Amino acid sequence: MTEERKHAILLATAILTARKLQPLLEEDDAVGKPNMGTVFWAEIYNKKAMERAAHILDLIDEKWPALVSSQRP
Repeated sequence: MTEERKHAILLATAILTARKLQPLLEEDDAVGKPNMGTVFWAEIYNKKAMERAAHILDLIDEKWPALVSSQRP
């Protein structure tokens, strides 16, 4: 697996996390004041998304090991 594909997976993870957080952020905007629960859930979603992405990358690396190139520094 190339580093470019890993970065693409991490970008997809960030987008999916943002989609999950969007309803919470819209609630805060409607009320007009910050909600500490939103901060808590944002941290939880972010942490879980990173853990899932790391797990997925580990599984991918197991199935398709990185190609060793003699031209790399």
